[in-house]
Amino acid sequence: MPAGDRWLVAALAALLAAVWLETPRSHLAEPDEARYAEIPREMLASGDFVTPRLNGVPYFEKPPLLYWANAASLALFGTTPFAARLPTRLAGTATALLLAFAVGRLRGRREGLLAAIFLAAAPFGFAAARMNLTDGILTFFFAATLLAALATLSRAAAGRPTAALAALTGALAAGGFLSKGLIALALPGGILLFWALAAGRARGLASLVVSPAAPVFLILTIPWLVLAEKANPGFLQFFFVHEHFERFATPAASRPGPIYYFAGLFLAAFLPGLPFFFRGACEAFRRDPLSLFFGIWFAVVLVFFSVSRSKLPPYVFPALPAAAALAARGFAVFRATRAPWRWHAAIVAAFLAACAAIPDVRRAVSESGIVPLALAGALSLAAGAAAALAVRRAETAAAAMGFGWAGLYLVLALAWPKLPLSTDVADLAGAAGSASKERGAAPIVGYRCYLQGFPWNLRATIPVADFKGELEDWWLPEGERREVFWSRGRFREEWSSGRPLVALVRERDRKDFERIEPPARFLLCRGKYCVAANW
Repeated sequence: MPAGDRWLVAALAALLAAVWLETPRSHLAEPDEARYAEIPREMLASGDFVTPRLNGVPYFEKPPLLYWANAASLALFGTTPFAARLPTRLAGTATALLLAFAVGRLRGRREGLLAAIFLAAAPFGFAAARMNLTDGILTFFFAATLLAALATLSRAAAGRPTAALAALTGALAAGGFLSKGLIALALPGGILLFWALAAGRARGLASLVVSPAAPVFLILTIPWLVLAEKANPGFLQFFFVHEHFERFATPAASRPGPIYYFAGLFLAAFLPGLPFFFRGACEAFRRDPLSLFFGIWFAVVLVFFSVSRSKLPPYVFPALPAAAALAARGFAVFRATRAPWRWHAAIVAAFLAACAAIPDVRRAVSESGIVPLALAGALSLAAGAAAALAVRRAETAAAAMGFGWAGLYLVLALAWPKLPLSTDVADLAGAAGSASKERGAAPIVGYRCYLQGFPWNLRATIPVADFKGELEDWWLPEGERREVFWSRGRFREEWSSGRPLVALVRERDRKDFERIEPPARFLLCRGKYCVAANW
């Protein structure tokens, strides 16, 4: 292997090491990471792997594959944050390696390594591989489905057998559907159709449409749908109509954003690769079939979610592998010039200046006691950008860039246990649990609020008073509903009954406890929440 490629392999290994680094007290982030750990914890506790439950309430916003994977990990390695993040880490690592392999087969090993580095060095690439989110595992299946489908079409064009690859494509699409729903089928299907029409490959689509792909997909997806509907009548209407079509077409999910939301977000999500991405995207317009494929992949994901009425940052994750492949192509075109490295250095300088200028960032760094770590991360990033500018070989410059961003991400992994995002909810749940044990397992109630990390850290569900949020009460029988969902009147009766009670309270609701009897004793406050007891 040439020296340049060895440096690229080393940089990719450093970036993936940052994904896997986890130190003690690396608690799960609220709300998403904790939610997707608590649901599989409850699956293991109940033995019911058909109906996902959140705080004891059926929760059908997402299909179950991540829950099943997390439940297996928790069963094997214990109820820990590392175990909860293990499946998405495996998926993120597999996405990078898959991209290296697939682009390597299509464009050459070096371009494959570069694509993987651009993906792993992107801020959202790091987040997708590290955080316990459905979007991370979706990204793997999304990319794997499209790359397997592309290989199927290529084999068909060469007159070679395609049945096995088509079946694999169907299985991967099923994995995507069971990760996030219909978008894992509809978007890859649209991408393949648009590309086949644009590249003159439409006839080859028969190798997928009339193939084992559809039967394999149905065999793998229908059983859970049937079992879930049988156990929860009305599930199919809720899952397909409410969670797919109403989310996309209406503001029901209360996640608005302007039409340019994801275009702007992508600029931040893919910082290191931007100078190369735009050059690679230009290749797509020159009718290079592979660049066109990745360009359509990127555009379809971005446009689809841009016109959706429901927007969240992780929705852009499935576009990142395509962006990384385009950036690798741009690198191949740009490799003889220094201009992109000057742009990269300017991006790094602007990024560091922005971090230093934002008051909330400065305050968080200071109050968390991570100033030395923050300086080390900034130094790593700056050194990587400077080295990329200084060295002559383009591949060594790309490796320097990768090492610089890897250093930043290693620092973030080390700093995470010191940040309020990691510690606050765990500390509040710990205070509530200790107070409950002090009084013989006193009930813990969320008063007008609920934090996903409470049942996860307490290893038990909690009732909520005068609150529903995303807990969908209509799935529960009346008796179970009363046990989970308390009225404000019932909470006050329980508080004044003389029996010990612990409450999670929002800071803004503390006034509700000013005249209550017995007077509330506030045990711990963190951020916007407090833990109170009635003794």
